Amino acid sequence: MSARDSQANDDREWSSTGLAKRDAIDQWRNWAASTIAPIEVTLFDPEAFSARWVSHGIGQLRLLQLHAPAQRVTHTGAEGAAMRATPSIQLVYSLEGTMKTAMGGRRFALEAGQFVLLDNTRFYQMEMETEHRALDLMMPQGWLEKYLPDVGEHLARPIDGRSGWGAPLGALLETLAERLKSSTFPRSLIAEQIGNLLALATGAGEGGDMPGPASRHRGQLTRQILRRIENDYADPDLTPNRVAADCGISKSYLQTLLAGSGTSFVQELNATRLERAADMLSDPRGQSLAIGDIAYRTGFLDPGYFTRLFRKRFGITPREWRAGHAPQS
Repeated sequence: MSARDSQANDDREWSSTGLAKRDAIDQWRNWAASTIAPIEVTLFDPEAFSARWVSHGIGQLRLLQLHAPAQRVTHTGAEGAAMRATPSIQLVYSLEGTMKTAMGGRRFALEAGQFVLLDNTRFYQMEMETEHRALDLMMPQGWLEKYLPDVGEHLARPIDGRSGWGAPLGALLETLAERLKSSTFPRSLIAEQIGNLLALATGAGEGGDMPGPASRHRGQLTRQILRRIENDYADPDLTPNRVAADCGISKSYLQTLLAGSGTSFVQELNATRLERAADMLSDPRGQSLAIGDIAYRTGFLDPGYFTRLFRKRFGITPREWRAGHAPQS
């Protein structure tokens, strides 16, 4: 079998058309949880469910074309869920519709024509209030590090895929979605072009040098620190000293690593705790919990301090946030 035949046999697709509604929804959720990442899917209108996906192998990469319903997808990170999908970094490119996204203490709206990198070992959430179309490129972290010196520096930062250096990558992805199945071009070479264009789009290639072992090691340490915060945010005793010791580095070096990514330990920890608290306040299952209980469950020992930080970040109190997200009767 030729390389082209092998790749063509790796192309698959699925549609909800003709399936019973319950079966279609179950298949959609199970596919997303095992292929994209271990995620939870919440449909906003199950009765109107309609979806389709197309999957293409591109060397070590996998390109997914998604025609999806209004929904919320939540990835809880590596804790408590064994990763079944090999790739660990996603490039999500919105073709149609807005994707409200939260990751790593950042909240932003991914608009049509923009793309963003997400880490499949960390918490993130995307909410789409209408039907939408998107491309989802799954990339092994080791492969991606050949092109981006520090992957963590570029996570959760939307990039315009229709202007500047982002335009060539956006055009390539859209062309692949339309013509890859019939293309005779070697897909391993296409993957290489994707990596090079991604380096240009993110500015990673402006220095002219490929990342060396030291740079990759710094990036790995930074991601290890951030994953630790994502996993253990609820521990009130989580400190930079403790995490640095567990990573085998000094506290000052930990601070230097995070500063290189434009953040700090306290900033990341508080942002993660507040994001999780906001999710708990929005969840109907947590409506019976007192505000103080939610503060404790997200690592805050002082409910008053929690409320002050929450208001500073979101502009309203936790109680007002809950009231604004209460289920409609």
